[in-house]
Amino acid sequence: MKKTSLLVAVMCIGLMVAGPVAAEELTIVGTGSGQSILAAIGNAFTETTPGAVVSVPKSIGSGGGIKAVGKDESVIGRIARPIKDKEKHFGLAYHPIAKMPIVFFTNKSVGVKSLTISQVLDIYSGKITNWKDVGGKDASIRVIRREDGDSSLSVLLKTFPGFSDITLTAKSKTTYSDPDTCQLTANKANTIAFGTYANAKNYDLDVLAIEGVQPTSPDYQYAGTLALIFKEKNKAGTIQNFLDFIVTASAKQVIEKTGGIPVL
Repeated sequence: MKKTSLLVAVMCIGLMVAGPVAAEELTIVGTGSGQSILAAIGNAFTETTPGAVVSVPKSIGSGGGIKAVGKDESVIGRIARPIKDKEKHFGLAYHPIAKMPIVFFTNKSVGVKSLTISQVLDIYSGKITNWKDVGGKDASIRVIRREDGDSSLSVLLKTFPGFSDITLTAKSKTTYSDPDTCQLTANKANTIAFGTYANAKNYDLDVLAIEGVQPTSPDYQYAGTLALIFKEKNKAGTIQNFLDFIVTASAKQVIEKTGGIPVL
């Protein structure tokens, strides 16, 4: 065999052993709020960017995302609240991408489509305990709340009139992520909960209007912000390409379709 033919054969064998070049995976860790929005953006980015894969794993919370990126365990994260003063020593960039309506939703068994502000306050404070008192059937209300410090709860405390003035009923059940909250509400009859519209709309739930205003209306007042966090030293390559993609018209369409409001 000639030397040239032998060299080609060796190169071909080497390529077969090495296999195809692995795709570059961008894993975005953090909050469960807006998880469906970011996953949809990631899928759209992957379709337009050969060799890139975006992964949006199960929630570790906004705080968990900040710690993971701050300690260089991850290069990029997702959060649904501002960076706290005690977290600023990590030196993270904050890059908002979407507004997320925070909504109240119920199990399909309830049959109520809209509540007033005062009805919500009375339900969550424990003054109203039966659905018949707000136009529903004769059934005890199961209340789900989120843990102190949760981003959706924080939005309601700041923006929902009177919510910060009530003591949440001791009979409420606490959940610790948006997806878990939605799933539990979908599974348990007579339940009410709150969380991001983007996640709730993916489950078999009734999302409530407040004072007749739907969460898709420009007049809806209660919303948080989904943001990406990273260190400036890592703002290159796939991360930079992903940030550039987020401001495109196609990404904005994805955000709107999945229940968010583009902010860029």
